[in-house]
Formats: sequence, structure tokens, C-alpha cells
Amino acid sequence: MPNTPHIGSGKPPDALPVAHRKRRHRATQPQLLTRSQLDGRTSAAKVFDRLVTAIEADLGGADQLSAIERNLVQAFAGAAVTLHHLNARLMAGEEINLAQHAQAVSAMVRVASRLGLQRRQKDVGPTFGDLLRADIEERQRAADAEEAAEDDDV
Repeated sequence: MPNTPHIGSGKPPDALPVAHRKRRHRATQPQLLTRSQLDGRTSAAKVFDRLVTAIEADLGGADQLSAIERNLVQAFAGAAVTLHHLNARLMAGEEINLAQHAQAVSAMVRVASRLGLQRRQKDVGPTFGDLLRADIEERQRAADAEEAAEDDDV
């Protein structure tokens, strides 16, 4: 039959998929938000960014941190922002989830124990004392060399 389409599989025509019924693609993985997708003008984002910057400075600067430390700093800041929010609600007289409050505090303590609680000085090169000491040593070496040269002339 010239007008009958060829069905190679031997299936009846009603078993073939209909061209106009396409399945919608459903994402199998959750779509993760990135920092660049968020509005940085919210009060939570501002508190988060200030905390990250301050903690990085306390730890010797962002350039001194490993990738793991940078992520721990962000984890701490996230827990701290959550705690700020819960404390504000508590101070406003609202009821809060105490388990959530305790989890935020616990997370902060665990992360802080890994990062350390003490400030780290950023290495900025030789101090003024180091430079002064080096200058005095150089002058002493020059004076010793000059004295040795005078002794050789005599």
C-alpha cells in the first residue's frame, strides 16, 4: 500500500508515540543557588558579608585561608545570621524553635573550634625593628671591613 507509512517494528500504529505529546524535562537534581544569584542588599546578606570579611581578617586575610577554611568561615557566618534572626525574634517577644537555636549555637561552636578563636597576624614582611636591626648589622660589617683595611695598610 503506497499511502501506508512503514512501521519497522511490527507494532500497531496506536502503539507508536504521538509526536505532539512530549514529556517535559524534570530536573532530577536540585538546582543550587549561588551567591551571585542572590540580592546582596538584604540585611541578612549584609550581616553575612560583614561577618565573613571580619572573620577572614581575624584569620590573617582571605588570601591566607585554605579552601576548607573559607567554606568554614561561610558556614560560621550562616549559622551566626540564623542565630541573629532567632535572637531578634526572641527579643521581640515571639516564640522561637529552641532546637533550631541550639543547633545554630552548636554549629558555631564546632566551626569556631576548627578555625580557632584567636586572631592571626597577617605576615606583611619585615617589621621596622627587623629593618633597623639589618641596617645596624650592615653598618657594623662596613665598619669592621674598613677597620680591617686600615690594619692591612699599616
